[in-house]
Amino acid sequence: MAVVSSFRPSRHLLENLALIAAQADAVVVADDGSGPGAHDVLDAVRATGAGVVALPENQGVAAALNAGLDAADLGPDDLAVMFDQDSSVPHGFISALVTAWDAGERAGLRMGMVSPERFAGVPQTAGGVDADGFWRSVEPIQSGSLVSGRVLAETGGLQADLFIDLVDKEYWLRLRRHGRECLAVPGLDLPHELGRTYALTLAGRVVRPAAPLTFSISMPFRYYYRVRNRVVVNREYWRDHAGLLTRDTLLEVRHLVLVWLSAQHRGAFLRVVARGLRDGLCGRMGRMPDDVARLAAGIRWRINPLR
Repeated sequence: MAVVSSFRPSRHLLENLALIAAQADAVVVADDGSGPGAHDVLDAVRATGAGVVALPENQGVAAALNAGLDAADLGPDDLAVMFDQDSSVPHGFISALVTAWDAGERAGLRMGMVSPERFAGVPQTAGGVDADGFWRSVEPIQSGSLVSGRVLAETGGLQADLFIDLVDKEYWLRLRRHGRECLAVPGLDLPHELGRTYALTLAGRVVRPAAPLTFSISMPFRYYYRVRNRVVVNREYWRDHAGLLTRDTLLEVRHLVLVWLSAQHRGAFLRVVARGLRDGLCGRMGRMPDDVARLAAGIRWRINPLR
């Protein structure tokens, strides 16, 4: 079974679904409240034989995937792999995940999740095989990850009130807390577009300590969720993974500084970040407030993407 989240999908979704359907017993598309503009695409999805679950309003990727997993009605031993709408799944991808899952069960591991070694070329492991012969994943992206009905029943679904960003990190941390093993398939990569790449500039010149200092930038509204959810996840799992979360937080702060330097509207960007921090500390969850969304919509970048 494959569950694919969608939001305002283009017809390119149909091409990706064809790749997935060739490898999965069944496919469910969980649409996150795209509205009337997506009706034609979703009707075309239904015509392929895939199931469609359409949320009445935008509730976030976690809620959409949960709705798709619920619709799949998984038995304890049934397996489901989650994908984003723009996941272009290579041939043999799902079978490689299932093979690794079965190998883990035969070895007596308490399986929790199996993910590819790399996501868009970015490693999702600590590197190398462990003493028992398996690769462990570290904070894998949810797209391309395999879970079971038994695991979902024991640990629950994705944390819907995070809405977007760090949803996958929280779930991986929760599986580890439950003593579940999260494996990676060596050599397996899920192609994905991570967004536009930028080079840091000062006074119009690219900063080149040795090579251009490059980084990717998310849509402005995402920084509200990145900051808020970082606070929430750190507070919940700090005692379990203090070292890992300290590293992640420092990297996030470094990224925020680079993005702030790249923003045309630096004051607005800081206000978006500050609201995320405040809401995380006071536990305000779910979709971002409308006034913050309007503020984020006005933010532009002062630098041009490299690609």
